[in-house]
Amino acid sequence: MKVRKILFICYGNLCRSPMAAGLFNQLRGGNPVTAESAGVGTAEGSPASLLAVLEMKRRGIDISGHRARNILAVNLESYEEIIALDREVASLLEKAAPRHPRMRVWNIANPYGGPAGGYRDAAEILNTFIEEYILALKAG
Repeated sequence: MKVRKILFICYGNLCRSPMAAGLFNQLRGGNPVTAESAGVGTAEGSPASLLAVLEMKRRGIDISGHRARNILAVNLESYEEIIALDREVASLLEKAAPRHPRMRVWNIANPYGGPAGGYRDAAEILNTFIEEYILALKAG
C-alpha cells in the first residue's frame, strides 16, 4: 500500500509547518494521510522554536524532536499535496523547485520572534484550516 503524505511548508520550518504537521497528525483520526514539514529558507537540523514546542505541548502534541528540513533536501514528488503557509513561501517554493501539481496556499501569520500569543493564534488558525482540510479529505 502506498504511503499517502502531505507536506506543510513555511519559511524556516521552525514554527508554523512543524505545528501544522503535529496538529494534522493528531487530528487525522483514521485518515491514512500523514503530514510532514519543511522550509524554504531553513538551515537543516535546527530545532523547532521553543514557543512552538510549548504551544503544541499545551495541546498534547510533542514536536520537541522536530529538526528543520530544507525543501531542497526533500523529494517533493513523494507528496500528494503541498501546503505553503503564506504567499511568500509559495513564491519562494516556485523559484526553488518546479511547481507541484497540487499546491495550496494558506495565509498564516509567521509568529517567529514574537510573543507566545502569536504562536497560540497561529495554532488556532492552523487547527481550523486543518479540521476543514481533513473533512474535505474524508469527503473524497
